[in-house]
Amino acid sequence: MELWRRLILLVSVCAAIWMAKYADLSSVILIKTVDFKELQSKEGKYIGKRMPISEEKQRLLDMPLTEYTDEKTGGRLFQGKNREWEEILQALTTLEEDDRLSKKRSKQKIGKEWSKRLPSDKYPSSYLFFKPDEPPVNFFKDYFKQKHDEIYVSIKEGNKTSYLKLQYRTYSDDNFHFGGGFSNPPNPPTYMLFPYRQYGLYIAMLGLLIYIFIPRQKKHPNAIRYPAWRIVIGDIVAFLMSVPFWAAPFFIVGGSIQVFTVGLPFLFMFWPISFLGIWLMTISAWFASFSLVIMNDRLQISTHKGEREFSYKDMEYFQPIVFKPPKWLIILTWTAALSGRGSAGRALILSSSEHGSLGIRFKNGSDMFISVSDALGTIMLKEFSKIIETLKNAGVQEKKEVREIRSMGLETARLPDV
Repeated sequence: MELWRRLILLVSVCAAIWMAKYADLSSVILIKTVDFKELQSKEGKYIGKRMPISEEKQRLLDMPLTEYTDEKTGGRLFQGKNREWEEILQALTTLEEDDRLSKKRSKQKIGKEWSKRLPSDKYPSSYLFFKPDEPPVNFFKDYFKQKHDEIYVSIKEGNKTSYLKLQYRTYSDDNFHFGGGFSNPPNPPTYMLFPYRQYGLYIAMLGLLIYIFIPRQKKHPNAIRYPAWRIVIGDIVAFLMSVPFWAAPFFIVGGSIQVFTVGLPFLFMFWPISFLGIWLMTISAWFASFSLVIMNDRLQISTHKGEREFSYKDMEYFQPIVFKPPKWLIILTWTAALSGRGSAGRALILSSSEHGSLGIRFKNGSDMFISVSDALGTIMLKEFSKIIETLKNAGVQEKKEVREIRSMGLETARLPDV
């Protein structure tokens, strides 16, 4: 159960990150106002060096406004008769006015229905986003076939005619940039681009609640266990070693699916490190579920793998064990520190690190190790002296010699195959 507790939390947090970065790349419709009178006046403006106006530019300047409008819309101009088109026009007009005045109160003015359709990368910005199947733009969905296809809607207000431009936009993996995520300004609203992000937090919170409230194993009255606060710290360390490295590629690339296409190198770079955190999580589960009951003729030990019993008559001797990091790892750490590519403090800590355990050798040659202290020498299993006293009284030989084992620490959670 302790392993499931941690696994559920890990999966829920990872699922929340996946959902937060899952991008919906389906097509959208951008709507903005267009002033054909202003556009026509700009046909004769110079860009860069003063150059004579071309014949084509002059022709467009000399056109009546109605003809100029007809030419620019290319036969794709429709009359917007619905009340919704008037509301869209009003919202966009308010946005443009605030843009000109450098105000930032448009969101309250235009209402929730339209403010949620604003671009996510700039605010205020005079665009509204729709899905092609949403009213009122769904009336024109057959006119949108290729990227940047456009149609125009005219709206009459008394003697004045206003125009809206509807542009069809599609997206692909090419819109994701390393370090910056999705970028194709103006970017769609978050609820359109990342539709499941709003649910991610609830999934993570559910996993946390399950982690907290899953019933823990009932403690035997005489059971010896590791302190709960140490186990919680172990869980935190395990999650800090696993989740950030697992999530890093998603934040670098910006999309959950795109991680497995354009972001594959980042998976090979970060995910192997996250497996270390997952391994630490299994160790934490072992410590959390560990329970030792001293009985008259045997030791009863429970872990996340189940309950086992070890008879005193099968034990040959017991002795203190010290686990130290491998020498090659210490040398590598110091080499990195001296070359300026690592921390001298980390190398010093690693060099002085050692875990204390109680080792029991069985008559069949197998070993059992019960962790007693952490890397700093602090006693974790406060009642381990009771185990030693019991083994002595049961006639198990005591060896004073300290046995040193160089390893990454896998043996700290090892039980014999007896």
